[in-house]
Amino acid sequence: MRLTNSAPTAWRGSDVGRAPGRAGRFTLSDRHSGTYAEPRALDRVANRAAPTGLNAEEPTRKAAMADPTLKTSRGLREWNDILGAAFTGCVVDAAERRFFGELWSCRIDEMKLARIRAQPSRLARWLNGTPRQTSGSLLLHLQASGHSISRQRGRSATADPGDGVLCDPDHSYTVEFLTPFEMFVVELPVIGVLAREPGFDLERFAGQKVEKRRSQLLLAFLRTAWLQRDCLAEDPDWRDCVSRTSVDLAMRAIIKAGGHDAVGGSAELRRSVIEHIRNNLLDSGLRTSSIARALNVSPRSVQNVFEGGATTASGFILEQRLARAAERLLSEPGRQSITGLAYDCGFSDSAYFSRCFSRHYGVAPRDYRREGRTTAASRVNSGKR
Repeated sequence: MRLTNSAPTAWRGSDVGRAPGRAGRFTLSDRHSGTYAEPRALDRVANRAAPTGLNAEEPTRKAAMADPTLKTSRGLREWNDILGAAFTGCVVDAAERRFFGELWSCRIDEMKLARIRAQPSRLARWLNGTPRQTSGSLLLHLQASGHSISRQRGRSATADPGDGVLCDPDHSYTVEFLTPFEMFVVELPVIGVLAREPGFDLERFAGQKVEKRRSQLLLAFLRTAWLQRDCLAEDPDWRDCVSRTSVDLAMRAIIKAGGHDAVGGSAELRRSVIEHIRNNLLDSGLRTSSIARALNVSPRSVQNVFEGGATTASGFILEQRLARAAERLLSEPGRQSITGLAYDCGFSDSAYFSRCFSRHYGVAPRDYRREGRTTAASRVNSGKR
């Protein structure tokens, strides 16, 4: 599963999740104007230089929290520029023009993460328009400190520290920050959530809180990992483990949004379609038409299952096959040729498999197997092809 950075999505790919070409460190500013009181625990790590190069290219999947990018504002107009670049369609209003705000952003495997600290304000998104293209993403707002009220799809959720609120980035919403605050914003592909829980329905759950015990655990894990990012920079294996755990915790928290599972005819169809794909993933003839015949539904009904994730049945099948191939490359090094692996994972053409794998992961299958996911991603990110 991947987030495609080239399309105009809820996050503009050129500004979010782009890491510098080499491992970098960043600063948490220790002195700012404004009324916001910064947490002391974060001030203690404010001794590093901020990286540049937000537009640097990176492989599609990158497990990293060690080199987040930082943007700081000291005025409301500047803060609107920063938020508007990170979250397209957002407008912020506040009582004070002299406005302090900080936004860090990074990518953790398929998850994009932003950490925001700012003064009391009101954020509105898509109130005067809609995105040009469906993002295929969802957002989870994790309230780390302060208090806020989120409104979307006629629902209202008051968030206290430890709460998490699910948000649909392709539909209008507002967030009123009642106090100085700190918030983690998690972005994940909807299709990734559907792969784990086919009954999940973003339209139904947007604007609702997730189960608080789950959001608290996810928030505590992300904050701890963030403060220990130097360790992640020094140990690729540990960083990869933390990345997988971060994504897994976020997925599990989101799946339980609203405190119950999704039900209904559309949910049952999604379950049936995804279960059929999983059971027949190695069949090179698996496609929309064959799924429709097997389930006795129309091809259009099959395609509708994936529209909310901004992908197609064919795209989902391809990404699932590539994910399986990637796992086998790491778990079974040297046991099988690349051609044999391609056939075993449902590809009928090994050259096509290699092209798709390189485009998705940023490295050729042989390099991925030899160096491991994290090392291969780092090598490509530094431009060493």
